[in-house]
Amino acid sequence: MKGLTRYIDEIESMLVRVERGMELISIAADAAAERVVSGGALYGSSDEEGFISELSSRAGGLTMAKKLPEETAVTPGDVVLAATQDRDPDGQRKKLRECLDAGALVILIGSGDSNLRTVCTIFIDTGLPSGTAPVVPFRGGRICPLAGATHITFLWVFCAELASACIRRGRVPVFFQTGGLKAGADRNGSVRALSFHPDGEFTIPPLPAGELGRVYLAELHRCFGGLRATEMGGIAGAGKAAARAIGAGHTVWCDSIGHHLPAQKGIEGDPGLFTLGFPERKEPSGPLEPGDLYIFNGYFIFPEKELAAAREAEVDSVWIMGGKDVESIYPKKGEIHIDAYWRYGDAAVRIPGYDISVLPVSGVITTAMLWMLHAAAADALKSST
Repeated sequence: MKGLTRYIDEIESMLVRVERGMELISIAADAAAERVVSGGALYGSSDEEGFISELSSRAGGLTMAKKLPEETAVTPGDVVLAATQDRDPDGQRKKLRECLDAGALVILIGSGDSNLRTVCTIFIDTGLPSGTAPVVPFRGGRICPLAGATHITFLWVFCAELASACIRRGRVPVFFQTGGLKAGADRNGSVRALSFHPDGEFTIPPLPAGELGRVYLAELHRCFGGLRATEMGGIAGAGKAAARAIGAGHTVWCDSIGHHLPAQKGIEGDPGLFTLGFPERKEPSGPLEPGDLYIFNGYFIFPEKELAAAREAEVDSVWIMGGKDVESIYPKKGEIHIDAYWRYGDAAVRIPGYDISVLPVSGVITTAMLWMLHAAAADALKSST
C-alpha cells in the first residue's frame, strides 16, 4: 500500500498547510466581503474547469458565486477567485490582467513557483510544485495529482471565511442546499436569485475570523481520518481487483458523481488505468462485460440503477458513498463497499442561527478517492510484476 499511503499522507499534510495559511485566507475573504456586501459580484476563474464548477451552483455553496464570463467586463467592485495549475499561463495571465486593470479584487490560488503569482491582488500559495502535482511513483513517472483536491479545499475554506466576514458586516449570504434532499429542491427555488438574505431573516452572532474555516477543515480531517482508520483495506482490495481486471485485459469502469470530477479525466498524472464515466452528464460507464470491474465513486444518494446494472452484468464492483450512517448498501459477493465518511446531505458546517448546514466536503473527498483508487491499483500492479 505504499502509493496509497503516500497519497492520503499528502492529502492530510495539505489540510495542515491550509490551516497554517488561515490568516491570509481570512484577510482575502475580508477584503472580498467589503466588496460583495456593497453590490460587487463574486466570480470564479481557473485553468481547470472543475474548480469553477465546484464554486458555482454547488450544493452547500454560495448562490452569489458565478463563472467569470468570457466577454462581460468585471467592474471595480467585483471579486475574482482564481486558481492556476499553469496549464495556460499566457491565456490566464491575459484574463487576470484584464480583471486587475478593471479594478477587481483578484485572489489567486496556486503554486509559489507559478509565474502568475504577480498577476493578482492577493496570492495564496498552496505549497505545491507548479502543475497538477502528481505524487505517486509509477512506471518511471508520477501519477495521482494533488493540485485539484488542494485548490478546492482552499476554495471552500475561503467561502467559509467570506461568509463570516459578510455576517460581521450585517449581511447573511445565501447558500444552496443539496437538491438530493427534498427540502433542498423546495428551498433552492426560492433563494436561487438572491446573494443575501433579507435583513432580519436570520439573527447570527458575529463569527471571528478563522472559525468557520477551521470547522470545515476539521470535518475533512474527520473524514480522511475515518478512511485511514477503517477503509484502507477496502481501498487496497479495490486496487487489487482493478489490477486483476487490467491484467486479464478487461476494463475498469469508474462512474463518478460531483462537479469537480470530470475535469480530472486525462490530466497530467492520470495513468489511464480506469475508463471514467459521469452519469450526471449523461456519460455513464459501460457496457459492462464479464471480467470487468465497476467502480461507483458516489454521493450520499443510493445508486439503485447502477447497482442493479452491475449485479445484472455479474461483474465485481466497488461502491464509495458518504452518509452511510443513514442509508447503506447491503454487500454481496464480489462487492466492496467503502464509507467516505461525509455526513448525509454532504454539507459539513453549521452556522449558528442559519437554517441549513453549508459547505460540502464531497468534492474534495471524491477527487482524492479517485486518485487513492488509482494509487491502490498501481500498488497492486507493481506487486504482480
